[in-house]
Amino acid sequence: MVNVRQVATRLKSALLADPERFYTNETGAWVAGLPAPQDIRVTTGREPFWINLGYWKHVEKVDDTNVERVGELFRSAQAEMARLLARTAKLGPGDAVMDCGNGYADQDLLWAEEFKPASIVGVNITPNQVRVGRERLKLTGLEDVVRLEVGSATALPGGEAAFDVVFALESAMHFRTRQDFLREAFRVLKPGGRLVMADMAQKTDRESGAGLRQRLRYRYWRGLIAFPEENVWSTERYLSELRRAGFQDAKVESIADDVYPAVNTAIVALRGMTQLEKKPGSTSLHQVRADVHRAMRMTPEQRQWTALFNCDEYAVVSARKP
Repeated sequence: MVNVRQVATRLKSALLADPERFYTNETGAWVAGLPAPQDIRVTTGREPFWINLGYWKHVEKVDDTNVERVGELFRSAQAEMARLLARTAKLGPGDAVMDCGNGYADQDLLWAEEFKPASIVGVNITPNQVRVGRERLKLTGLEDVVRLEVGSATALPGGEAAFDVVFALESAMHFRTRQDFLREAFRVLKPGGRLVMADMAQKTDRESGAGLRQRLRYRYWRGLIAFPEENVWSTERYLSELRRAGFQDAKVESIADDVYPAVNTAIVALRGMTQLEKKPGSTSLHQVRADVHRAMRMTPEQRQWTALFNCDEYAVVSARKP
């Protein structure tokens, strides 16, 4: 029997494409047992609450022989994504950083401890994530380096030319709109400041060739993950928008082959192992391995980022304010 309320809620979420609603009500940390947002608890400040697909180039891939280690491997790949952005930005001592859409502050903790910037300001539209992040900062003793604020990436706090680096780690596709965010990022960066993002896009324009039913389907699924239609860009469009905002040295460098295949398999393993742990008897280790084996054989068009969201590109986006 169809749950009418559940269907109505999903349709409303899809139409609103509201990131605050999405991250407050529907999705929490990915690898800490897949808790709902309201179930997240901070005890040490070191719990992994990452929310990104991970950069898997130098991380052991999840397959049908190591599904029991999916949490460990997923966390490693997610941390590697944060390190990749930091290296791209040449992040280092003395830098003033703004992190836009910073989730539960996992990357801010990592950047503060490993790259030693002077300061990090995290801006997040989801109050619950800011609350959790602040609890973690207290426990880890990083309150003097990292400050978290509730706010919008399209109306950033602070004056002009205040930051050396602006980050958006897998968050810019949620901003309404990404174009407005680019203008704000340009405003708050110092001359010579660096903008670095990890973001989803299309290698070429995939929308114009799709039929009406297919476009509506893509719109529905993108809406469910709070991905507004205004942000569906090809890499060519991305570069032109960066330049229009005033940036120079704009780059959209593909890392899709080191993200999508591996995370597709990891998510299948994570869901299976979580189900096995929380509901013993509802599945089996043999079944989880079989599901992962099937996921390993999927074509790029079968993976959800292409099949549901029509985004076959995942890129590190970077640019500099002249």
